Amino acid sequence: MYVHITRRALLALFIVLFGFCLFVLVVNPFPTMNNIGATNIFLSPSTADIISTDSETEAEDEVKKSKPEKKVIDLAISSPQPSTTLYPHGKKPPAQPKPAEPEVKHKIPDSFQHVKDTKDVLEFVHRQCKKYNRITAAPGEAKKPRMLLVPKDWREHMLVYASNPKTGSTSFKKWLHRIQGETIPFDEMHGVHGMKQYGQLSEVYDEVEQELGHEAQLSDAVKDLYKLVAIRNPLTRLMSGFRDKILRRTETGIKPPMFEFNPDLNANSTDAEKYAAFAEAVVTEKLSNLHFTEQWSKTKICDFPYDMIMQTETTNLQIKEVQEHTNTTQYEFPGSRSEQGQDSVATVHLAHEFYSKVSPEVMEKIYKYYRWDFILMGYTKLDNPNFPYLDFNQDIDKEFGYLLTEEDRNFGSDLALDDEESPTDDSP
Repeated sequence: MYVHITRRALLALFIVLFGFCLFVLVVNPFPTMNNIGATNIFLSPSTADIISTDSETEAEDEVKKSKPEKKVIDLAISSPQPSTTLYPHGKKPPAQPKPAEPEVKHKIPDSFQHVKDTKDVLEFVHRQCKKYNRITAAPGEAKKPRMLLVPKDWREHMLVYASNPKTGSTSFKKWLHRIQGETIPFDEMHGVHGMKQYGQLSEVYDEVEQELGHEAQLSDAVKDLYKLVAIRNPLTRLMSGFRDKILRRTETGIKPPMFEFNPDLNANSTDAEKYAAFAEAVVTEKLSNLHFTEQWSKTKICDFPYDMIMQTETTNLQIKEVQEHTNTTQYEFPGSRSEQGQDSVATVHLAHEFYSKVSPEVMEKIYKYYRWDFILMGYTKLDNPNFPYLDFNQDIDKEFGYLLTEEDRNFGSDLALDDEESPTDDSP
């Protein structure tokens, strides 16, 4: 009986305990660090306090992590302005010296790479003139280029310039004005083409004759002067003549002879279409102007003893040599964009655009018309990778030899202007 009662009591106790545990699990099924304090009936007071404190700390850490951390800015470091304690209001810090700019030797890589040595140019031209029998002056003598200019104070600078239209002649004449004492800005200089504005070559003759004691020849008069001329690729020179004398000086950009080659031309025609008709009119001699004619004959390139044959394409890089030889380094040379080499790439693109409308047959006529400028000076055709510069390595005979006529090969007379035909200015 006793045993039976005890088993029942134990069973009842077990059931009570099981029910109590079940009740606790239902009310708080998964105790955590955040609610252990609420069930600390199983823990000692000290342990509950520690766990509760730790849980609050971790909770605060979680909140801190969820908020972006504010950056502390040190104004003394971040501000570019000087401290007012060092520089009171209205005062500025002492100016810091500007760092030296790196020296740029080749500002215009394309033109720089094509500058020819002065001696090489002179030797090439002389060699070509001799090879193709273009020299007509007697040994020791010279023939006068179309226009020779000396500055008024020529004794100080010993310079003579052979003017060649559409090769930067306006810039050279403005430079001569500056040498003569003109101080106004270059862009305000106008009407610089009249010869009377410059020194008189006759004065040079007179002085030389006094020294010699007899009549002086041209070669005697210019012997001690620095003799300068500028030349240009015939293709780009013709383009320059068209843009200056036709596009800019006519309302429609058309001259009557051009209609003969393109009757459909009108004011709305493209510049390239107008140029094609213009070029054909020039090389068939329907349209003439000294700005469009060949250069070699006007400049007497084979019969005058030049010291410098400058190229318009590289004038900006060659003018310094001229200044050093003529005591003119203090006089700035104006130079157009072409003479400064800044339009080299643009010139090439424009040339291909303009000549794209020129037929192959007319293109051959252009090369033939200017054949001696190409042959004697070494200029390049449009399809030459070195266009528009000089190229002394090209096969001149292959490129231009087929254009020579029988008369060219038997050349024996001077085709250039005589001295008495020299003009008074370069006006068209």
